[in-house]
Amino acid sequence: MACCPENGYGFLDNSAYTCKGVVEKVEDLEIYVVGSGDKCIVWNYDIFGFDAGRTRQICDLLADRGYMVVLPDYYRGGSITPTDPGLVDFIKAYPYNTLLIPDVERTLTFAKARGAVDFGCAGTCWGSYPVINLCSRPEFKAGVSLHPSHSKICAVIDGSEEETLKRIGCNQLYLSAGNDHENCQPGGLGEQVLGGKLQIEVFPEMIHGWVTRGDMSNPAVERDVNKAVTMIIEFFAANLK
Repeated sequence: MACCPENGYGFLDNSAYTCKGVVEKVEDLEIYVVGSGDKCIVWNYDIFGFDAGRTRQICDLLADRGYMVVLPDYYRGGSITPTDPGLVDFIKAYPYNTLLIPDVERTLTFAKARGAVDFGCAGTCWGSYPVINLCSRPEFKAGVSLHPSHSKICAVIDGSEEETLKRIGCNQLYLSAGNDHENCQPGGLGEQVLGGKLQIEVFPEMIHGWVTRGDMSNPAVERDVNKAVTMIIEFFAANLK
């Protein structure tokens, strides 16, 4: 499989949640934006797309903490499931160095026009692939990857996760499920390359996708979602100054 582990969580319908932000448009790129301030977090979604699971809900939680949060729709309304036979071709259609960079520029210009000065970024699943690339840019002060999938995606698109990691210039936090890729676990490639720039927290009872797609009626999932969100808030508070 080109991104998610085989037994990760699937699509979560969270449509009962009322979002606090709005969707704006920059050329043909839709951006969900919530909150205000000079500190901005660029959120990068998973392969289920722009309005799936708890993605916007977590953006709203971060905005409540005083951040502007922007969520660009790189897929232009698209999405895919991890079991779809077209998954590899879908992943290949979104290389950072060609297709995503123009959207990144649109997103940052949009945020700066609204007062953003300092940037952090976060991503779930596929979204960790933009995170590790964004964090090579000088505007970014911190990056968070939740149940990250960039190891497999880099292999499919860029050929070298290691070279991408070497370009990272700011502190990183990996929140890894027990079944996430070995490169994103303690002692893995991320730690080998990034050293003291990287903090890894493993949630051994969780499976891939739990933060945005796990069943919150399960007490263990609720506990670890809350822990993960708290860690994100604390990490950005310490690094996005």
